[in-house]
Amino acid sequence: MSEYVLGIDCGNTAVKAAIFDLKGQEIAVASARVDTLFPQAGYTESNLNVLWQSCSDVIRAALSKARLTGADIKAIGTSGHGNGLYLLDRSNEPLKAIKSLDSRAEKLANEIQDRNDYANLREVNHQGAWPSQTATLLKWLKIVEPETYAEGATVLFCKDYLNFKLSGELATDFGDVSASGLFDFQTHTVSEKLLQMFDISEVADKMPTIYSSEEIVGQVIESTAVLTGLSVGTPVIAGMFDVVSSAIGTGVFEHAQASMIAGTWSINQVVSNHLPTSELFMCCVFPGDRFLALENSATSASNLEWFVSEFFQTEKQVAQVLDKKVFEFCNDLVEQVELEENLPLFHPYLYGSKDNAHTGANFFGVSGWHNRAHLLYAVYEGIVFGHLEHVKKLARFDIGFDHVVLSGGGSRSKVWCQLFADVLNIEVYVTPCEEAGARGVAIAAATAVGLFSSLESAVSAMRGDYHCFHPNKDKHELLTLRQKKYQKISAFLNEW
Repeated sequence: MSEYVLGIDCGNTAVKAAIFDLKGQEIAVASARVDTLFPQAGYTESNLNVLWQSCSDVIRAALSKARLTGADIKAIGTSGHGNGLYLLDRSNEPLKAIKSLDSRAEKLANEIQDRNDYANLREVNHQGAWPSQTATLLKWLKIVEPETYAEGATVLFCKDYLNFKLSGELATDFGDVSASGLFDFQTHTVSEKLLQMFDISEVADKMPTIYSSEEIVGQVIESTAVLTGLSVGTPVIAGMFDVVSSAIGTGVFEHAQASMIAGTWSINQVVSNHLPTSELFMCCVFPGDRFLALENSATSASNLEWFVSEFFQTEKQVAQVLDKKVFEFCNDLVEQVELEENLPLFHPYLYGSKDNAHTGANFFGVSGWHNRAHLLYAVYEGIVFGHLEHVKKLARFDIGFDHVVLSGGGSRSKVWCQLFADVLNIEVYVTPCEEAGARGVAIAAATAVGLFSSLESAVSAMRGDYHCFHPNKDKHELLTLRQKKYQKISAFLNEW
């Protein structure tokens, strides 16, 4: 009799439920859009009641597609976007849900960065402070909304709220906490010393129990079983920060292996046996007593989603009628564009650049003979150039790699994958599994209930095959010329 595990993955734009067998084959997937609320400029929030209903719906839909019952699911794992702030009140009701694209705390983050002790802060938490970081948002809340801060009883991350609704347990994992700015890498705890640096000592009493990602924290409760079709008592693990689960879901598990995610954020990460330098954007705890060295920014596929939403309305309607995805039309258009040095350039800074939260996106070099296809190509290319900015920073600290595994929405486009290979000038591997994040946390869930002897063996058994994209030398040379121009303009924009 076959055995199955359920992986749930919740990002800034969608929540997905995927069922896997023990070979890592995707049996069924269901997804729902996660709407973002914009109370005012720079604020990005979520309605957690709506989010949970959407999550419940996709779980039930995945079971139905797979023609399985809750009894067929042996364990459940949930992954979610990191940082932001998911705060519950004393009755465990949602109080505040801030997503990781938020920039309300930019002024505060700049003030923290200007402090004399900022270098010490970076040494302790290995990321300092930045606008949508959990630690900075908690300090912002204490200053701007002190009543809400005082009323907050439990600090969670995105996946933790879904786990709470699944199991009734308040818990988190080391991956999310270590990426939040709240984690002291010197003591491997949420230390009083670090909280005092942010002047949020009260948070020590608001943190849930921290577990390893693959530890079981609870079981599905009756009310959730009724909503979702799951069985009461199904084990629920602590879960994962989505960048960790995406790495594991694509088979990136050993020292020096690299993973890149072209999703809402540009994620560029390398597994390390050693604690990386604090000069990087951040690092986080990774299974097996290892770390992930991370260079990230909100400069990836969210820019394409905006462009398509604004300028491809007709194609979206046609795609719905044909039961296709609008991005299939986009891929076809981009593939028709002939690469030339003087095509328009695009900087993917809709939510700020990696260096300046105020920097805006732009097209540069648009001429009268350029059309939508040329602009669309520029968006695809600009996003890859944004990833390259991070790769170059990793290289400056001797964190390099000769191939990378790509996941996220960008990995579903062959033309985009080839563009990554041509720009980076390395082999790019892609797994056929579309839901790598869900698979990564499903792998951990399978391990937790003894379906595998170790997480390493589970990764080996469930990671699946790869397709390799090889770089084109001639295109790489031309793209390098374009990237140098892109970089010059980027430097100007960040100073503007």
